[in-house]
Amino acid sequence: MKILTGNEAFAAMAAGQKIECRHAESNLDFDDIRDFPATVFIDTAYEFRIAVIYMTIGKMSLPEAIKEAPAKGTQCFVPSVLTEKLSKSFKWKNSDADLAFMQRGLVHLYEQNAVRHAAALIAVGGGAVPAGNDTEAAGLAKADDSLPWEDPAEAEKPQAVPAGQENTAPAEAEQQIEDIKQKAVLDDLLERAATAKTPAEATALTGYTKSWTEEQRKPLVEAIHKRLNELNPPEAAEIKQPPSLLVQIQNAADLTELDCLEIETAGRHPDIQPKLMAAVKRRRAELESQAGEEAS
Repeated sequence: MKILTGNEAFAAMAAGQKIECRHAESNLDFDDIRDFPATVFIDTAYEFRIAVIYMTIGKMSLPEAIKEAPAKGTQCFVPSVLTEKLSKSFKWKNSDADLAFMQRGLVHLYEQNAVRHAAALIAVGGGAVPAGNDTEAAGLAKADDSLPWEDPAEAEKPQAVPAGQENTAPAEAEQQIEDIKQKAVLDDLLERAATAKTPAEATALTGYTKSWTEEQRKPLVEAIHKRLNELNPPEAAEIKQPPSLLVQIQNAADLTELDCLEIETAGRHPDIQPKLMAAVKRRRAELESQAGEEAS
């Protein structure tokens, strides 16, 4: 089992591979990457692998052959029922022969899977796999390094690279992967910010963006500010002051309330007492007038 880094896992997922994840250095089984937030790709506490998908030949279960072409130069294996080792190895060149064998479901990235594939084919035909098929005589070792339908000299020939593109393609591909990964993490963080239950939960999301530029971080910061305003509206955060005594006098509902407010004016500063008492008299006149109209 090959453990992948976050970048390798994301690149494999972008290429269509099914990825599994688990907490690093744990004995837990790997789970589908869809069960984890996108932030795991930048969290070193997690490790990844390409999910193993099984197929059945006869009564034997074995990992599926690859369905996507690997990078040129990748070591590959095919089942071989005609050799003692039960597998043949070759380096992927994306040739017609390579693609034909992949389309037939015969190409594996691990030798043991190709051997098991050959053993299953032999078993389906009623044959028996000889003991010690996992080893090969020294005299046959060299033959297994290449396939009989390939020219060994051609296999070793370096691939032509257009002038000026020797190093640009890998760099551009890596940057594209980084951009896609950053977008996936941002989308996940935006969703989590919109549903944060507390201000602390919302603001903690910025911890995943320490290596981001200010421009990359801007959408998340705006989303966090929006959520903080939803959790603590400005009007709710303000300390609501009671109406002033003058306003209370002017809005007194009845004479009883006005009498209580008149008593309260005695405790105010002497400079404003005349203004408050004048308001009391005006409001009393209004209330008495209203009472007289209702009585008549």
